[in-house]
Amino acid sequence: MVRRELKSGRPSELPSCWRQWAEENERLAPEAAEAFRVCADVLAAALAAWATDPITLDEAAEFSKYSKSHLARLVSEGVIQNIGEPGRPRVRRCDLPVKPRKDGRPSGDLADRVLAGRG
Repeated sequence: MVRRELKSGRPSELPSCWRQWAEENERLAPEAAEAFRVCADVLAAALAAWATDPITLDEAAEFSKYSKSHLARLVSEGVIQNIGEPGRPRVRRCDLPVKPRKDGRPSGDLADRVLAGRG
């Protein structure tokens, strides 16, 4: 069975990586290939659902590390879409800004933040 490491080490690559592994191993290990495909689909769906799940501004502030008041201002200015009701805003995690890290390294994409336990 052919096995490779993630090229960049980013967890967000897992679904496409697993699909590639499934394709490469289909002939030698069809059951393992199918398991990789199923896992890739389940992970991709879970990440997408989590990213688009409506959350409160309190939850958004905790996730994004920006203040609730700053996020409320972005919602009122239309920078972040309010998917809730007037006076009861809700936002999607995938729409939130990402506060730069203090060490200057990239913060990573949404899947990386999810799998690292942020939020």
